[in-house]
Amino acid sequence: MEPVWQVHHGLTLSLYYDDPDGNRLEFQVEALPDGEASRYISGPEFAANPVGVSFDPDALLARFEAGASEAELLAFVAGPMSPIPPLQH
Repeated sequence: MEPVWQVHHGLTLSLYYDDPDGNRLEFQVEALPDGEASRYISGPEFAANPVGVSFDPDALLARFEAGASEAELLAFVAGPMSPIPPLQH
């Protein structure tokens, strides 16, 4: 099963899946250390892009397998706002 949307929200790194009943499920990991979420959502990066940026899960896996640190894998890279895909019914 392939995700319908893969997005780094800044706060979380998320994969979204649509199930056959039209529900969208999100699987996520927190991308910021404890206590930094409030600072982030009050800052200019979040104001400029409250949705987040797309990422390639296969490229992320390759970086993990090559030994990238957790901090490197979870780091937010600025980019264009990710489009939110419509729900599939």
